[in-house]
Amino acid sequence: MVTGATGLLGSHLLCHLARRGETIIALRREKSHAEETMALFSCYFDSPEEVMSRVRWVVGDVLDGESVDPFVEKVDTVYHCAAMVSFNGSDRDTLLTTNIRGTENICRLCLERGVRLCFVSSIAALGDAPDEQVVIDETTPEVPGSVHSLYSGSKGESEKIVWEYIRKGLDAVIVNPAIILGAGLRGRSSAKLFEQARKGMPFYTEGVNGYVDVRDVCELMIRLAGDRAIRGERFVLCGGNYSYKELFTVIARIAGKHPPYLRMSPWMTGVAWRLLAFVALFTGKKPAFTKETARSSQHKSRYSSAKVLSLFPDFQFYTLEETALFFRNL
Repeated sequence: MVTGATGLLGSHLLCHLARRGETIIALRREKSHAEETMALFSCYFDSPEEVMSRVRWVVGDVLDGESVDPFVEKVDTVYHCAAMVSFNGSDRDTLLTTNIRGTENICRLCLERGVRLCFVSSIAALGDAPDEQVVIDETTPEVPGSVHSLYSGSKGESEKIVWEYIRKGLDAVIVNPAIILGAGLRGRSSAKLFEQARKGMPFYTEGVNGYVDVRDVCELMIRLAGDRAIRGERFVLCGGNYSYKELFTVIARIAGKHPPYLRMSPWMTGVAWRLLAFVALFTGKKPAFTKETARSSQHKSRYSSAKVLSLFPDFQFYTLEETALFFRNL
């Protein structure tokens, strides 16, 4: 079963599982629609209709354990992809409830039913580098007093819940993907990065972050979940560490657009998020650039996937260029 099956990762994961011949229960909320998700199958398969028959769509909500329980008991593995991603303070309550309580419900059901869990955490739940040259991995501790986003806090608390259930006997493996790059779901998740870069983006910031192709995340999740000897461990999934200028330059050039050329200093991004917040007071629309995203756009963090690569030495992450080329026409 895949929770969050209409999200970026969940959608692509359905394609990868179906390609392996798996029979999948795809969980969606009542208000969520599967049309865009199912359209992705045509990007992966020449005859998508036959493969799509392996996916059974069901309606349920991870916040309502009773609505999900009948499906959990029918499967041997749950891929918990459902989560809310937001850096807007107005989403605080929904964010915390969805990411924390939803995860606890899934953990409880998997433990009760003896079902294996592959939990999608995030690099946002990892520790902190004391300086910008330190590479973060699964063992990096938190630095007291470090500033974290609300989203980061919600994923950290969610992961703590999974560890608690692992100590109770839950059979689980945890993945901590970097920023997932993919396309197919317009206006959502990192699809926004591709859309913006395709249009051309003149500005860039000094920040550095870890990124990973959605196809790599899917492949590694399936490998890790399929190896029952791996349990009670976490794995960083990062295909590469890039500056925002590098990221937008590669995507823009492949899309035939002008790469970014105007550097935004910290004070400029500070002015930008305040201005957008002011405008939002009159428009009622949530600003796309917030205080938290302004801070992260200048922050430099680097991540290591050495642990998962030591487990699968044959695996190779897609390069940024390969990712941009594959998703160019989606």
